Amino acid sequence: MSLPSPRLESLPNELLGEIILNLSTDPPSTSRLHESPSLGITESQTRDLKHLSYTSSRFHQLVRPLLFRHARFNLEDLDEFLSFIKQSGLSRHVKSIVVIGSDTDAGRRDAFWWHRVLSELDPLRITIVATPLLLGDLATTRVTEAHSWAFDIPLQILHLEQDISVHDRFAVSPELTGRESLFRARPWASFFFNESSFLRAYNHYEYFLLRVPSLFEKWGAMTSARLRTGDLPDPLPSLSRLTSFRYTAVFPFYNHVRLVLNAVEMMTNLRSLSVQLAPCRNDKILEEEQRGSMDPNDPWMEILTGYSLIAHSVMLLGQTGNLERFQACDYELDALQSDLAALAGDVLADSGWIHDGHGTWTIAKVKGTPVGQN
Repeated sequence: MSLPSPRLESLPNELLGEIILNLSTDPPSTSRLHESPSLGITESQTRDLKHLSYTSSRFHQLVRPLLFRHARFNLEDLDEFLSFIKQSGLSRHVKSIVVIGSDTDAGRRDAFWWHRVLSELDPLRITIVATPLLLGDLATTRVTEAHSWAFDIPLQILHLEQDISVHDRFAVSPELTGRESLFRARPWASFFFNESSFLRAYNHYEYFLLRVPSLFEKWGAMTSARLRTGDLPDPLPSLSRLTSFRYTAVFPFYNHVRLVLNAVEMMTNLRSLSVQLAPCRNDKILEEEQRGSMDPNDPWMEILTGYSLIAHSVMLLGQTGNLERFQACDYELDALQSDLAALAGDVLADSGWIHDGHGTWTIAKVKGTPVGQN
């Protein structure tokens, strides 16, 4: 006589917890950081956890902490979000947050909204999809608007991550009083910035003279003066803690790339640098090259000149800093591969850098000195 199969709900919570954990997936935002900034960065067709939470009150209680492990809120709904998280006892479960700030005026009425968020939560990752002006508020940096009309950049992405090993050792979060910049709010180790597309600006005469609405426009200008770190305004000194930086922009001007690299030089502990200057393969923005008055060759020439500057900075950071890894994310594009291999290869090959054949260069060091260097 066969015994009846046990029901799923008859299992203890510990086993159910392990089963439920296998249904948990990475948040969709992490795979879309390099794409064109969008308010739909968190959209997903996978709803397994939500569906399971609807089946019974017991599953609802077990699933709820995982449902809010990766949270999202619109800045205009900040009060409701924090109230819900606190009343539901979910604060300690939130590991990452995505903040949508499309309303510039709302953000500028409360430039320190993140004080309230980080007083209640201690996420390992924070992603902010917002206007350039709002991102400037977060970094106490006045973003230049003079030529915003030429670029038409509604949104950019700023993403910061903590080092999980350091975070787990030091459970007490830094005091936020007196910290005016988000970059000083936590010991962030990784920084990602997506500046969006420069393509529309190529339709204007002497486009390279236009000033980009971006944090790096101001940061690069400040660091180009070669001031000592202690004399630089917030948050530039905080950049020295970063160990990883990824920069994404679509067809940025080479002189703007130079400004970005000026700021990168402030990242004295940087170990990994990744760069993407071309659109993703399926990005429809390439169709715009056939419109307007731009020379379709100009954006591609700007990319190649930008990568030439980057290669020389990588060589310098490998010799004088801690940089160990450089990734050219555009290497797999047929239109760029041979040129990137030649540009980066000619500069880096004699400096101890080794190419894996897929756009990533690494350097072996002995006591801080690149192999092959005297």
